[in-house]
Amino acid sequence: QLQIIFTVVINTAQQLLYFCFVYLGTFGSQILAFSGRTDTKYARLLKQFPQMHSVTVCAQLQFDSNYIGVSTIFSYSIPSFINEFQLRANIVHEEQIQLALLVHGVHSPYSQAMENDGRWHHICVRWTRRGGSWAIAVDGSIVASGDHLYLSDDIGQDGVFIVGQEQDTFGGSFKQDESFIGNITQLHIWNRALDSSEIQALVEDCSVPQAGLFFQWNISALQVEPTVQVYKVFSQCKGNMNTSEFCMGAHFCRFSFAF
Repeated sequence: QLQIIFTVVINTAQQLLYFCFVYLGTFGSQILAFSGRTDTKYARLLKQFPQMHSVTVCAQLQFDSNYIGVSTIFSYSIPSFINEFQLRANIVHEEQIQLALLVHGVHSPYSQAMENDGRWHHICVRWTRRGGSWAIAVDGSIVASGDHLYLSDDIGQDGVFIVGQEQDTFGGSFKQDESFIGNITQLHIWNRALDSSEIQALVEDCSVPQAGLFFQWNISALQVEPTVQVYKVFSQCKGNMNTSEFCMGAHFCRFSFAF
C-alpha cells in the first residue's frame, strides 16, 4: 500500500498557493517499542530451535538516546546453559554505542559500533563454530570481528529466544538494569553465516536471503508481553527512505526522505 500525503501552503504575501506531496513508501512494518527500563517488557520467539553450527541474527534497531548503561537486545538460553547466545550493548554518555556478542558464556570485547543518535540502525551478528569466527555489522559494514569465540560445540537446541531482556534463568529472571530501551523491527534469524554481500543487500533493499532462513520477522510468531507496544509504521528499508526519528512512545514518525 502506497501512502501519499498532500500539504497545502498559502503564501499570503505573494498570494500564491503551493501543493506539496510526499511519497512515504510501503506501510506495514511492525515495530516493537520498549519504553523505559523494566524487568517485565519482553517478546519471546515461539519457535523450536535446532542445534546450529552457524547462526546470523539481523534486526533494525533504534536506541532511546536518553538512557545509558547495559542494554540486552536479545538473549538465547538452553536448559543446560543460560548464556548460550546473546547480543548486548553498552551505552556511555556522549560516546558511541558499543556492542558485544556472547556465545556459551564467552564474551567478545565491547566494540564501538554506531553513534548514539536516536536514529534507526541495521545490525547483524554472525557466528560459526568453525574457528569460532564472529562478526558484528552495522548499516552494512563490519565494525567488529574475530576468531576463537567458543569453538567447542554448536549453539544448543530447544532454547528460549527473548527480545529485550537478559535471562538469568531459563526463560526468565530478567533484570531491569540490563533491559533494552528503544524500538526493534525486521528481526531475522538464519542457521548459517551470511556473507557481507548478503548483509549489504539486506540493508539496501530489504532483500531477505531465503537460504537457511530459520525465522522471518512476524509479530504473530512472538509472545509479546502486554505492556510492549506494537506499532505499524512505514517501511524502514534504506531504499525507500532515511528514517531520522521514530518518536518514542508515539503513533507518528518524522522522516528525512531519500529519492
